[in-house]
Amino acid sequence: MRYLLLLFLAALAVVLVLQLGAGRKANPVAQSFAALDKAKTAALPSQLQQVEAALEAFADEHGAEPGDLAELVPGQLRSADLLIDPWGTRLRLEKDGAGQAVLVCAGPDRTFASADDIRRSSR
Repeated sequence: MRYLLLLFLAALAVVLVLQLGAGRKANPVAQSFAALDKAKTAALPSQLQQVEAALEAFADEHGAEPGDLAELVPGQLRSADLLIDPWGTRLRLEKDGAGQAVLVCAGPDRTFASADDIRRSSR
């Protein structure tokens, strides 16, 4: 029984030394999520350009911008999937102080009106 306890304590000491020796290396899972967010951020401008082009085409055809982005499908956008940002949140169409349409993406935190929102004027 004593030997079993000593063996357990020795194994625990080895694990502790390995953990302390590893230092503060980044967690591989956290690194993967960071890389995924970076890729999503890189893909977003292309998606926003497509939606902006659809907004302009809608305005040219109807004489005004749509009240909701859903009005772009199927006339100007082939799929409603383009209205969902890479993080899974639906894009929004808002008006700025001058009454101009602004395309808004909630960003990685999936919350509107936060610091990581991406806002682009449609014209």
